[in-house]
Amino acid sequence: MKKVTELRIYGHRLTVKSDEDEECMRAIENYLNNKIEEVKENTKAVSTLDLALLAALNIAGEAIKTKEILERLGEKSEELALQIDKRLV
Repeated sequence: MKKVTELRIYGHRLTVKSDEDEECMRAIENYLNNKIEEVKENTKAVSTLDLALLAALNIAGEAIKTKEILERLGEKSEELALQIDKRLV
C-alpha cells in the first residue's frame, strides 16, 4: 500500500506516494539534498533547476556505473560457480 510522505528537497516541500517506508524515504531525501549541495559547491550553477538537473545527472551516472559493476560481478559469480561445479564432479 502506498504511503504519503512529505519531503524537503533543497528547501522545496514535496509530497510523494511510495511503497517505501519512512526510513527509506528519509534516506533518499538526505541523499538527494547532499548531492545537490555537492553540485552547488563544485559548480557555478545558481538556479535550483540547474542544481537539481546536475545532481540528477551525477546520480544517473552513479547508478549506471553501479549497474555495470553488478552485472560484471554476476557474470564472474556464474563463472566461479561453474568452475566449482566442474571440480566437484
